[in-house]
Amino acid sequence: MKKKLILLLVVVLALSLAVVACSRDNEGENNNSNNNNAQVEQSGPYGTLKIASVDFSYESTDPINYESLWGFAMYDPLITIDENGNYIGGVAEDWELSEDGLTWTFYIRKGIKFHNGDELTAHDVKFSVDRFANQSEIESTNPWTPYLAGNYNYTEVVDDYTFRYHCQRPELPLLVPFSWTRIIPKNYYEEVGMEEFRKNPIGSGPYKFVELVPETSFKMEANTEHWRFKPDFMYVEEYQVPEEMTRINMLRTGEVDIALGITNERMVELRDNEGFATVKVGDPVLWTISFPGTWSTRRPTGDIRVRQAMSYAINREELCESYFKGLAVPGGRWYMHPGCYGWDPSWKPDPYDPELAMQLLEEAGYPDAFEDKEIIFYVTPGPMVEQAQLLQDYWRKVGVEVDVQTIDTTQWSGMFFIRNTEPDAPNVGNIFPWQFSSTFNSVYQSANMFTSNGVHSTGNDAKADELYQKVVSELDPVLAEQYWTEFRDYVEGLYYNVGICIIEPNILVNPETVGEFTACTNMTLYDALAGIKHPK
Repeated sequence: MKKKLILLLVVVLALSLAVVACSRDNEGENNNSNNNNAQVEQSGPYGTLKIASVDFSYESTDPINYESLWGFAMYDPLITIDENGNYIGGVAEDWELSEDGLTWTFYIRKGIKFHNGDELTAHDVKFSVDRFANQSEIESTNPWTPYLAGNYNYTEVVDDYTFRYHCQRPELPLLVPFSWTRIIPKNYYEEVGMEEFRKNPIGSGPYKFVELVPETSFKMEANTEHWRFKPDFMYVEEYQVPEEMTRINMLRTGEVDIALGITNERMVELRDNEGFATVKVGDPVLWTISFPGTWSTRRPTGDIRVRQAMSYAINREELCESYFKGLAVPGGRWYMHPGCYGWDPSWKPDPYDPELAMQLLEEAGYPDAFEDKEIIFYVTPGPMVEQAQLLQDYWRKVGVEVDVQTIDTTQWSGMFFIRNTEPDAPNVGNIFPWQFSSTFNSVYQSANMFTSNGVHSTGNDAKADELYQKVVSELDPVLAEQYWTEFRDYVEGLYYNVGICIIEPNILVNPETVGEFTACTNMTLYDALAGIKHPK
C-alpha cells in the first residue's frame, strides 16, 4: 500500500512539473509572439512626441492667416530649400523661368494625395498660389504675401500637372516666396468654406490635423502615405506652457520630450548637469539693433559717427561668453549669417574699442550738437529687457545715455513696422531691437531695412535703392549673387543696422525619448518633425 501511495505521489509530482514546464514554454512563446507583434507594429509610426512651447502665437492652421507654424508639418510647399540653401522640388518636382523672366512654369509631382485621399493637381496649386498672393476674396496676412502680390500678373493651369505664374517684371528672388507657399485642396476648401477649413484643415504634408484646444494643446497624426517622409512618431502633441520652470519640470518628469523657449543659462545647466541634450534646429538666431530715422539730424542717432560709436562700445565677445554661455559668437548682419546667400567670408563684426567710440562721439559733438539729446531703446517684456540693459551699460561707459523703456508688443510693432518720414515720429531717433532667426536668402527682408520704402524707417539712401533694384532685376544667378554681396557690403557701411551676436538655434530634448533629427533641420521644428527618430 505504501509503495502504491509513493508511486502515485511521484506520478502527480511529475505531471505537475510537466504542466509548469509546459506553461513556461507557452508563456515564452506568447512573449516571443508579443515581441514579434510589437516589432511589426513599430515598423511604422508609433508613440507620441510631446512638446512644451511658450505660446501658440496666432493659433493659425491656415497658411494665409499670418504664419501657420503647424502648417509647415501639415502642408507641402510649392518648392523648398535643402540644407545647403539650394532650392529643390516640393509639390513642384521641377520648374523653369522663361528667357524674358516673366513666366515661371512649375511641373507638379504626380501621385501626391491630400489627407482626404484626393489627388493634388495644378488646379490646387493655382488656387493656393492665387489665395496666397491675395488674388481672391480672402485677404492674406502672411508676411510673404506682399512679395508675390507685388509682382502678380496672372496664373494659369496648362494641364493637370503644369502651372504657370506670370509676372509683371523679371524678379529672380521670387523663388523665396514660392518656397513659403503651401498647397491646400481646392475642392475641399470650396466645399466646406474658410471657417470650417480652419477648424478641420486638410493638406498633403507628413502630419495630419487631429485637434486644437485653444491656448492649451495641439495634436497631429502621422500621414503614413506621404510621398517624401515616413514619420517615426504616430502622434505629435504640443502644449502651451508660458512658465519656463514648468516647461523644464515637464521635461524632467517625462511629461514632454522637447522643451522650447529655454534660456541659454538654464539650457547649459540642464545639458551639463542633468543629461538633457541640445539640438540645433533652424538658421542661427541673430541679435541686432537698428536706428530708424537716420535722415533726421535732430537726434544723435541721425549722425553716423554716433551709430558707429555705439557699435564699437559693445563687447561682443564678453556677451557671447557670459550672457549666452558660449552658445553664441560675435557678428551677424540683418538676416545674414556665415554661409548664407551672398555672404563674404571677409566680413567681420566691429571690434570692442571704447577709445575709438569716445573719439567718434567727440567728433560728432555729442551730446551738445543735437537739438534733442534723448535716445530711447524700446523693448517688449522678456529677455529683450535684460539684453537692452546690458547694452545700456556698455554705452554709458563711453558717455552715451540711453533710456530703456518696456512697451507691449502691439505698440512696439506699430512703431517699427510702419514707414515714418516725420521727424517727430516716435520711432525716429530711437533704437529698434531684433532677435530672430536668420534666413538663407535675405533679399526681401533687406528691402525693409535698407531701402527708402522699407517699413522699418531706417533706409533713405539713393545708391542703396539703385543697388537693390540691380539685384532683383538680374536674371543671371551668378551675377545676382555677386550684386547682392555688393549691396550688403555697401549698406552695412551706413550703420542703419548693427549686428551683435549669432546665437545657436538650440532646443532642449530628452535623449532617452528622442533620437536623431534627420530632415529639414535647416528650417523650423515643424518642418523637421517628420524626420525625428526614436532613440536607438
